[in-house]
Amino acid sequence: MVDWKDSAREDVRRTYSYLLDLSMSAADDWMEQLEKKLGLIEQFPGMGRMVPDYNVSFIREVFVGRYRLVYSAQTDIPLILALVPMGMPLGKL
Repeated sequence: MVDWKDSAREDVRRTYSYLLDLSMSAADDWMEQLEKKLGLIEQFPGMGRMVPDYNVSFIREVFVGRYRLVYSAQTDIPLILALVPMGMPLGKL
């Protein structure tokens, strides 16, 4: 199980909608990748790399296509913080 910030859920909805406008199969493939990464984060919260923008050991990220899925591994239940296109600054989490 993972927990979500509301803004991160909205990031996923917005990204899926954008990809769906381009191609249904691309959107579905991306969602499948996301679900696999979420399963891995749930099992192995420390697996992601430390986010260079913050340099805090428990703020981690994994890549889902061309997006950075940023999460906190500070507690037993990882918290999904944001989904950001690669190359975009994270800003305040």
